[in-house]
Amino acid sequence: MSTELTKTDVPVPRGRFSRNTMAFPRELRDAIPDLPTYVGRVLELDSMSAQPTNTHLFGPRVHLKLVVKETGKLTGEFTVRVDLEVESARALAATLTQLADQAEKLEASTSFYL
Repeated sequence: MSTELTKTDVPVPRGRFSRNTMAFPRELRDAIPDLPTYVGRVLELDSMSAQPTNTHLFGPRVHLKLVVKETGKLTGEFTVRVDLEVESARALAATLTQLADQAEKLEASTSFYL
């Protein structure tokens, strides 16, 4: 009988566990009114934290924790979790950096508010 618990030479499984995901808290379901003319809820990004992980089951990942708060008359704070593959995290970072650089270069006369 073997006492080996894990095989170190087996590659990290891909597929079901290697997707990029976002997890929203159940409480957000009740925060969005169910009215035909209502387009959703605007939440303010309050804080963000992140950490890298590398487990045998999931492989290398980047976990983001976004804390968003209610705006307006309602109160509340919700945590949105984002779980990314390493390459996806790099692509997101590169895209955001590129867009931030472009936003800084825009002249005030060409920008507009929605």
